[in-house]
Amino acid sequence: MTRVALDSNILIYAELEPESAKGKRAADLILRAARDGVIPAQVLGEYLRFVQRRIPARFEEAARQVSLYQAAFLTPPTTDAVIVAASAMARAHRLQMWDCVVCVAALDAGAKVLLTEDMQDGRTLDGLRLINPFAPENDAAVDAVLSD
Repeated sequence: MTRVALDSNILIYAELEPESAKGKRAADLILRAARDGVIPAQVLGEYLRFVQRRIPARFEEAARQVSLYQAAFLTPPTTDAVIVAASAMARAHRLQMWDCVVCVAALDAGAKVLLTEDMQDGRTLDGLRLINPFAPENDAAVDAVLSD
């Protein structure tokens, strides 16, 4: 299987909108990627911040869920080296810094694909392919990388 990283929007849909079409799709992606998947520490922080800001009553539950994600996925940290490489990526590609932190951490953990709704679908950054898993036209590509 191609090592796949997940962005925060996948966690948000799965945990906070589980009955929606995106929530069901996200939960499926999480289950399929968990074997050898990556969730950068930055993504876990973004998920927790989203819950803290939008649904503060569910923050403790979200923190417990993060512990489960840490047990099931590689969770590379945001190190000094990640920040340096991410800032270079942000400059070179004119992207948001924190998106680049996610990309660099995912690459450092061996990911070849980042499933994300928020970044430029189809783009490849330093060997990391960005795929929007909620776009129906990407279903075959997502299936391919999760079933290798």
